[in-house]
Amino acid sequence: MRKIFFIILMIIFIYTLIFYTQKRVISQREDSWFMERLSYLPQTDRIKPFMLGYSTTYANYLWIKTMLYFGTHYESDNIYTWLTTMVDVITKLNPYFYPAYEFAGTILPSFANNSDAARIILHRGITNLGNTKFSIPFYLGWLYYDKYLDYESAAYFFAYAGKNLKAPTYISRLAATLYQKSNKTRLALDLLYAAYNATENPVAKETIKEKIISI
Repeated sequence: MRKIFFIILMIIFIYTLIFYTQKRVISQREDSWFMERLSYLPQTDRIKPFMLGYSTTYANYLWIKTMLYFGTHYESDNIYTWLTTMVDVITKLNPYFYPAYEFAGTILPSFANNSDAARIILHRGITNLGNTKFSIPFYLGWLYYDKYLDYESAAYFFAYAGKNLKAPTYISRLAATLYQKSNKTRLALDLLYAAYNATENPVAKETIKEKIISI
């Protein structure tokens, strides 16, 4: 009973801390900022030590808030002031929460106009989820290709994504194309040979073979 009582007290303390932090920040802002008061988040490194194993639960709560926040602004003013911060905090509180990484890779660069934050969060996703989800390195590769015009880095992450057994074969071909464009022909051929040997699909094998011949 004492342990349960202690946990309840700590949960109350956490939400009290968040409430007064919000109140203090709100008091220093102009009236228009009240529209965003529910989206303000205290710094993760300050509140996480007090979570006592409940950081995942709080991350899930913030994820729901983030979806509501995005939907509200998508249908109104298309201004997403707090969106990047919300996704960043979620992936820090629960670094294994895949939907937040997918959201970061697809939404932050376009709607929040923040490719740098998307890149940092996607790198965090690769660190914590490894190659369990090919879409995370794929989104990162596309970010390097589309936003940074860094074809060699894009090729590297496309190749990383292509190593996943569930990844479609076109990702490896795309990586090879970009390696070739970056004057890394040897890497492009090695990648194509590996993809050719890994697939049992005759159509995919023929397509890869044609790509090898073209190089």
